[in-house]
Amino acid sequence: MAGVKKSVTYLLIVALFGIIIYQNPFCCTSVYSQETELKYIKQLGMKGIEKGRFTSPHSLAVDNLGNIYVGDTGNKRIQKFSPNGTFLTSWGSEGTGDGQFLGLHDVTVDPEGKFVYTVELKNHRVQKFDPKGTFITKWGFNGTGDRDFMRAPHQIAVNSLGKVFLTDSNGNQILKFYDNGTFIGTLGSKGVGPGQFNTPHGIAIDANDNIYVTDMKNYRVQVFDSKDTFVRQWGSLGTGSGQFSETVPGIAIDSNNRVYVVDKINSRVQLFDNTGNYLSSWGSDGKGPQQLHKPEDIAVNDEGEDIYITDTRNSRVQILQVIE
Repeated sequence: MAGVKKSVTYLLIVALFGIIIYQNPFCCTSVYSQETELKYIKQLGMKGIEKGRFTSPHSLAVDNLGNIYVGDTGNKRIQKFSPNGTFLTSWGSEGTGDGQFLGLHDVTVDPEGKFVYTVELKNHRVQKFDPKGTFITKWGFNGTGDRDFMRAPHQIAVNSLGKVFLTDSNGNQILKFYDNGTFIGTLGSKGVGPGQFNTPHGIAIDANDNIYVTDMKNYRVQVFDSKDTFVRQWGSLGTGSGQFSETVPGIAIDSNNRVYVVDKINSRVQLFDNTGNYLSSWGSDGKGPQQLHKPEDIAVNDEGEDIYITDTRNSRVQILQVIE
C-alpha cells in the first residue's frame, strides 16, 4: 500500500508540473542540449554599389514569405531579396525627403508582411512603406518631450496587433506607437534595476508578443510580457558564454523560442533558449567566409531554419542554420 501511495503522489506531482509548464509561456518551452550548433551556409552580397551588393549593411528583416530586406546603410537604400537570395528590388537615396534616408539604422516588417518600417538616426524619424517600397507615412521629431526618441532612435519591432515599439537609446526607454505614428506610451527608465535601461538598442517580439531588449551598457537582455511587465534578464560583461561586450545591437527570436543575440565587439552570435540558458555561439573576428567583423543585426525566417546576420564591416550578409 505504501508503494501505491508513493506512485500516486509521484503521478500527481508530474501532472501538476505539466500544467504549470502548459500555462506559463516562458517556462521550459525551449530546452535544447549544449550540442546545439549554428552552421554556416553561405553569404549574400559583397562590398559595392551595384544591385545585390552592400556598403556597411546595418540592419535586416525577413517577412512572412521569407523575403529578405537589408538596410544598406552606406548606399542609403533598402534592398529586397527572395528567400533564395535573388535580388528583387531596392528603394531609397540620400536625402531628407519621403523615401530618402540619412543614417538608416534599422528595418523591420510587421508579422503579416504588409508593411516595412525603417528608422533613421540622422533624419530623426520612422518611415513606413509597402513591401514594394512605396512610401506610406512617416513620423518623428527631435524635441524635448516624452517622445524625444529622435536623439538616438535605434531599432524597431511590431507586435501581432500592429503596435510599433522603438528603442530610444538616449532616453533609456521603449516608445510605443500605433502603426500610423500615434504615440501610445513608454516602457522603462534609466537605471540598473529590473525594467530599467542603460542604452537599450536591439528589440524583438515573439509570437506571444513578449518583448526582448538588448540593454547594452547593462550588458544584459531583458524580457517583458505582452502587458509590459518585467519577466527576466540575463547576461553580464565579458567574453565568456552568456556574457556580452559593451555593444549588443541585434536580437531575434525564432519559431522555437530560441533567442539569437549579436555580440558585436566579441564578433559573434550567441544562442539561448527563451529563459536565458546558453546554448551555443558562432563566429570570430575576421574577414573569412565564416568570420564576422563588427556585426550589427540578425533576423530569422518564420520556419526558424535560416538565420541572417549583417556582417557590417565586411559588407555582406551571412546565412546560418541551427544544427541539433
